[in-house]
Amino acid sequence: MQPGFENSSVVTFHKISPGAISPMHADKSALGSMPAAAHQFCEALRAASSFGWYIFPPCDIRLRWDGAQAFFDAGDEWLPLTSVVDPELSSYWDEHCPEDMKGGAPPYLSTLFVPGVVQIWSGLLVSTAPDWSVLVRPLANLVQSRAYSCYEGIVEADWFKPMPLFINIRLSATDTVIEIPRGRPLFQLQPVHRASYTTAMSSFVEHEGLQPREGNSGGMSPDDWAGLGSTIRSVSPSRPHDVGRYGAEVRKRAKRIVGSD
Repeated sequence: MQPGFENSSVVTFHKISPGAISPMHADKSALGSMPAAAHQFCEALRAASSFGWYIFPPCDIRLRWDGAQAFFDAGDEWLPLTSVVDPELSSYWDEHCPEDMKGGAPPYLSTLFVPGVVQIWSGLLVSTAPDWSVLVRPLANLVQSRAYSCYEGIVEADWFKPMPLFINIRLSATDTVIEIPRGRPLFQLQPVHRASYTTAMSSFVEHEGLQPREGNSGGMSPDDWAGLGSTIRSVSPSRPHDVGRYGAEVRKRAKRIVGSD
């Protein structure tokens, strides 16, 4: 077990804001929005939807964007948005933080140098095991809003830690109230191994055409044809296609892997 990572977990969360909601395991049905047939037969869709955790905003947020300036609902008035700290967190933070960090509670809402881009902090901190990073991204297979969109980013949280877990959003709707409710996931967090996005892993091999492959030239080998025949649908009665076979095989493979641990 790596020091500081309980039970050998790859990801560690710190919930430090009084209003923060704990991370929620992402849902295979995309919060019930996935069509029933896709949920039953499309394992690829289910796997992508359930990879990682849903992260929530720390409170109900209401924004307005006039095309140049962002405003937030302060309860009794709309104020230009620069940086907003939760007063409850500020007191809690100053009570427990080191002396040189007093008055430095992270804001849960702030603007960046790009007009229309707002940063929303979840109230959580995150760390990862060595050589692991976190992908902060929009919710997988869920349409969130036409009023804003989430940016994606990869952070190496194994050394830049524990880091405030936030998302940057781009406001797109003008002169209307943009609602971001506390009870609905705002973005998704997924652990990724650093080796998976290094320059070495970005290389690939390409075979061109359908002609027989000889050495490193040509297109398809006999094994390629056999493998392709097992993955595509066929109208031939002699080679029927079982709906959902990929999903069934993936689940069987996962059970074999777990059983061998």
